[in-house]
Amino acid sequence: MLRLEDLIGKKVIIALERSKKASGYDITIHGVESGGLWIESEELARGSEAILPPPAKDRPTQKLVFFFPYAQIQFVMALSTDLENGS
Repeated sequence: MLRLEDLIGKKVIIALERSKKASGYDITIHGVESGGLWIESEELARGSEAILPPPAKDRPTQKLVFFFPYAQIQFVMALSTDLENGS
């Protein structure tokens, strides 16, 4: 059985409640908590650039991660190993 914890660091597709994008977002799961998921998404990060401070030149590049409660997540879609056809 596949668990969300198994998907940490993996790319998956997620659909969010009240999102105008019906096809979902390509994301990477960074953390799994009892209340929701920590995710990284280039598309969501681009939409947040206006509210972020400019990056400092002397600091390493940082990636923006978002927390979404499970109540705001419609589905998560990932690829799984086909155990039936393997040997």
